[in-house]
Amino acid sequence: MPQHLTGIDHCVILVRELDAAAATWRRLGFTLSPRGYHSAHMGTANHTIMLQDDYFELLGVVAPTEQNHRFREEIARGEGLSAVALQTDDADAACAEIRGMGMAASDVVAFSRPVDLPGGGQGEAAFRVTHFPDGLLPGVQLFVCGQLTRDTVWIPELMTHPNGALGLAALVMACADPSATAARWARVFGTAALAAIDGGVRVDTGKTKVELLAPPTLAARYPGVPMDTSRDRLVGLAIRVADLGKARAALTAGKAPWRESEGRTIVAPQDASGTLLEFVA
Repeated sequence: MPQHLTGIDHCVILVRELDAAAATWRRLGFTLSPRGYHSAHMGTANHTIMLQDDYFELLGVVAPTEQNHRFREEIARGEGLSAVALQTDDADAACAEIRGMGMAASDVVAFSRPVDLPGGGQGEAAFRVTHFPDGLLPGVQLFVCGQLTRDTVWIPELMTHPNGALGLAALVMACADPSATAARWARVFGTAALAAIDGGVRVDTGKTKVELLAPPTLAARYPGVPMDTSRDRLVGLAIRVADLGKARAALTAGKAPWRESEGRTIVAPQDASGTLLEFVA
């Protein structure tokens, strides 16, 4: 893995309608940031769900721009996990490293969004990003995100959740050929990051694992849970929580549909913006 990449920073759940998605994820027991609008050339807005060291965001396109054409293409196929942002200490240096590895990283783009601060006032969250080339990981937009203003992103009041969420435990990807897909992930994280698991391959990115699973394995792991495995794509997100009992109580309090399946605490994609959601202790 390049020296200036240090794991997964956050992941992106694309949604068609931000207000409806925000209501859904609050019922699931998460604390959401107020809606933030990115710089005009990005044409997007979001709600972040901040965890201890990482986060995920609900992202919607509010105006078509060159920068969001890939998101628009993906949302046309349906809501759900779409992109993974890798953490970096220097987006420009990471871009140079990626290009040095023979991959055509995009030029670095700077953007920001205003942040309503607790207690009043407004700050700014600023970022520098570079994208890996289209086609490196079919079904995943992979990019690098340099956080320039961590104090206006990881706000303590946004990091406490009724369901006890602590961090991103794993991403789950459906793929017809896990070994072939793993070879693509290895171009970024190295072959040492790969490990065979039942019905697929695990990619070790640091704190967060990526599980590459064939459709039959997904069907056996999550019996009776409908999900789109007709193409290679990210389908699931596992959230690490302090206490599974607390997580289940928050789901019940929010009247969110959830189930126990094969010993797993899950919310089906149709009840979580197209994303299979699992809670793990």
